[in-house]
Amino acid sequence: MDVFFKDNKVEIDSVTEAYSGETVTSYAAYLLNQNIPFSYVLLDVDNFTYITDAFGSAGGNKVLYDIAKTIKSVIGERGVLARNSGDEFSILLKNVVTYDEAWDICHTILVKINEIELPEIGKQTLTVTIGLARYPENAADFSELHLCAEKALYRGKTKGRNCFIIYLAEKHANIIPKSEKQRMLGSMNLHSNVFKFLTSNDDLRMGIMNLFNFISSYFQVDHICIQTSDKIIFQKIHQLSKNRKFRHIPHNIIYNSMNQLTGVLYIGDTKNLQRAKHIELYEQCCEQEISASCICEISYRDEVFGLLRADMTGTESDSRRWQYSDMDLLLTAAKTIAMILHYTGKNFETL
Repeated sequence: MDVFFKDNKVEIDSVTEAYSGETVTSYAAYLLNQNIPFSYVLLDVDNFTYITDAFGSAGGNKVLYDIAKTIKSVIGERGVLARNSGDEFSILLKNVVTYDEAWDICHTILVKINEIELPEIGKQTLTVTIGLARYPENAADFSELHLCAEKALYRGKTKGRNCFIIYLAEKHANIIPKSEKQRMLGSMNLHSNVFKFLTSNDDLRMGIMNLFNFISSYFQVDHICIQTSDKIIFQKIHQLSKNRKFRHIPHNIIYNSMNQLTGVLYIGDTKNLQRAKHIELYEQCCEQEISASCICEISYRDEVFGLLRADMTGTESDSRRWQYSDMDLLLTAAKTIAMILHYTGKNFETL
């Protein structure tokens, strides 16, 4: 490492003080020529667009700087960090090739980033998705190795993000990472499916259950339901859910925490409920083993029909956080159901 960085021109990213992506790519080529084994890591900041939209470029740059600082503190002399572009980083770990050592480094990075607290972004919990591939086990050249890391990263994104995936050919070889355009088209198709399920026939009750079955399967949601003021209806529990005893959560407790402007409550980390003094809702989540939840008001104009609620279960260490694209789909479902009820003059009791 010392020889390469002494003999070659290197560039430093001004925002993060990490190396440029081109520098680390050149370093990878150097190790390949020397036949020195290494691990190559791709890391994306989850929901970074939301952070910059909500807190501006200054808040976004502070997030990138602190994440880079955290990663460098974890990898130490074992590797080098680069900022590729935007919110994507790459890490090169010389002589780190065993599965256990790679797992330990990725896990530590994930945990340490989750623990970052920045006044610039309020009480937002930072999460990242990581994909790792190893040379020479997974690939013979850098282009192929980069593709393996991309496949692992893409698997982490589809799994729910805030996780790391170490590339294994038997599990990940057939993955085809999608382009941004393909992801947009996929999102359009998902929203189209919401309307298709809810409007394909006049039986809204059947349409809701068909939609819930689809969402539960596609997103691997542990629990999805509609709540009225006093009970749960139209409930779907995933067959692999760790908990099957979901109960009604009083609406006053939910509305105390809900964003009144959007009609959405996102619980990405139940510890944040404690910090915000929403103790009753925190206790409800703990009792039902809910680790993350998205709740959308089913309303149209001045009419409120109920709440659409989707829950993930598990401990704080293995929870899958909701992504904003997923929550947008749930909000679309809630508003579509409300519009149908409004224009048919029905409510959940008369379906």
